[in-house]
Amino acid sequence: MSPVFRALLSSLVLVLATVVGAIASLISRLFDSSGETVIKLARIWSQAILTGAGIKVSTMTRGTLDPGRPYVFMANHVSAVDIFALYVSLPVRVRMIAKKQLGAIPLFGWAMRAGRFIFIDRQNPVAARRSIDEAARRIRGGHSVLIFPEGTRSADGKLAPFKKGGFHLAISSGASIVPVAIRGAHEAMRKGSMLLYAHPVSVEIGEPIPTANLTNADREALHRKVRSTIYEMLEEPDGKPEQQPAGEGAAIAAATVSKEPEPG
Repeated sequence: MSPVFRALLSSLVLVLATVVGAIASLISRLFDSSGETVIKLARIWSQAILTGAGIKVSTMTRGTLDPGRPYVFMANHVSAVDIFALYVSLPVRVRMIAKKQLGAIPLFGWAMRAGRFIFIDRQNPVAARRSIDEAARRIRGGHSVLIFPEGTRSADGKLAPFKKGGFHLAISSGASIVPVAIRGAHEAMRKGSMLLYAHPVSVEIGEPIPTANLTNADREALHRKVRSTIYEMLEEPDGKPEQQPAGEGAAIAAATVSKEPEPG
């Protein structure tokens, strides 16, 4: 079977799985208003799509996560495959924080709303702040969330600049940030394409970065530290520390060390 033909079949599986999963999610609202059933279905939906496409996902965890605590997971974003890979890899249930436009997509967006995902209106700063405050309230209530801090998928697969809203959320909620590095998703499904290719994907879950007792004055240093960590994880495919090459990663790491506030 040619790779292109298999990619077409995999895309058909994606569409069918999404339709079935979305309908099941909407039905689940009849007996579960919490949205927890939708989160369980999201894992099944993701696994079905990955299996149908022949995409194998490997997971490595650097640190230890407490299943009784909420976290803010922050991952790089290059492909829709990121979402599937994360839902089968993350050890805790998470709800995505997504742009408002996704919530308007028939079936898919409706299913996200049934799962009580959180939507951000980037064109309305007041509404966006309300959404962040709501997300912080849910995190303090014990719910973990997933954020793509780049704000959108990277077109070339490289790590793009991070937006600041997620760091405000983490600080205001007091939840630790868990950096996540995804590799291979760009080759499995390119931005703007519906074709899925059988390319292996790896998910590396980093050590939690505490935000307790931080204030908005610490946000820039936290931003630099998280981005530097994800960048380094992407540059170390075997997960082993190695010398940081000259360039962006080294500059970010240096800025993190030099500008972070002294403990006290």
